[in-house]
Amino acid sequence: MDMTFPRDAINAALGCIASHPFYAGRLPREVADAEEFVARVPLMSRKDLVSEMRKPGFGAFVCPQAVRMNFSPMGGGLVPILHTAGDLARINTAADHQLSACGIGPDDVCVVTFGYHLFVAGLFYQSQMEARGVTCVPAGPGEADRTAALCRDAGMTVLAGNPSFALRLLEAGMPAPRVFFAGGEPFTGNRTLYAAVRRAMPDTQLIDSFSLSEVLPVARTFPGGEGVHVFDELLYAEVIDPETGVPVAEGERGELVLTHLGKEAQPLVRYRTGDLTLLRYTAPVHGRRVNLPRVVFGRTDEMVKAKGVKLYPSELRAVLLGLPGVRGAHRLRVSSRNGADHLTLLVEGQLDDDASESVHRSFKSQTLVSLDALETVEHLPEGPVMLDERT
Repeated sequence: MDMTFPRDAINAALGCIASHPFYAGRLPREVADAEEFVARVPLMSRKDLVSEMRKPGFGAFVCPQAVRMNFSPMGGGLVPILHTAGDLARINTAADHQLSACGIGPDDVCVVTFGYHLFVAGLFYQSQMEARGVTCVPAGPGEADRTAALCRDAGMTVLAGNPSFALRLLEAGMPAPRVFFAGGEPFTGNRTLYAAVRRAMPDTQLIDSFSLSEVLPVARTFPGGEGVHVFDELLYAEVIDPETGVPVAEGERGELVLTHLGKEAQPLVRYRTGDLTLLRYTAPVHGRRVNLPRVVFGRTDEMVKAKGVKLYPSELRAVLLGLPGVRGAHRLRVSSRNGADHLTLLVEGQLDDDASESVHRSFKSQTLVSLDALETVEHLPEGPVMLDERT
């Protein structure tokens, strides 16, 4: 029996969702194992969700029981994200386990600097903190000087917000929190930014997280673990080959696919996130075994296959993110020399020897293949991020 496939939880979800207006006639009510799940349950795209939510009354996803509606930018507009009271309670219960593991409780004061207007992150953190008895200050983003003073006056011990804004708050005189919840931008995946935050908060417990507006929370750092661990009481996570849709082996790169377990409003089944990651199963970390050791490191944009591996434009950004001397523009040129693939990375800016070595090292770690050449240029003409010159 495959212990990594939560058959009972999947079948409980299928039993409820199979009669849902959006899925009726498309899903089995139960499956025997992961292979049958993949064979009989179709993948769902973001386009499928957007198309349905733009129908009058949200189409088949109509949910009169919804008590919260946030919005997320998708498909060139804002798409409603719905939660029932039961959905919010399940999220808070799952988050409570992680907050407890971090030693957060009623004696803490949390300042939330994520946005509140329309979007999801601010209320998401506020709700889970309040459910645990934590005093919560809904500060929102911006006005660093005032927020830093507010943190001092309120006796802040926990901070939730973007890492780059947290650095601004520290510069403005905010005392370092005991625990910092990072989100909204790459954190552990951006070595430069993570190192800057670690230097500025040497004694702070740093928590990375990954969520989507339409699927939250997905995963979060747990003390004693690496990367982020999936909230597997809420979600079943798979990683597939973006081209074929076939699940990849454990530890291989691919596209993250998520299935809600027990979601009442807007349940998503085998939902293609478009995010590149790799998944491993670990020894239990606070009861959790499903791990994304490198969190999310790219998107399934235009793919080029070279040297036997699939390379994605967004992976290049992950390699270059935060490096001094990089001005922004970059291009991977794939050519053929003596019958073999040749990879040249063009970067706009100036890189010293240490930065150049870091690019070579990070590129191989990220993509599993080596760069053949790294060139810096003063100006990179407009064009594709991936340029395939092979004939």
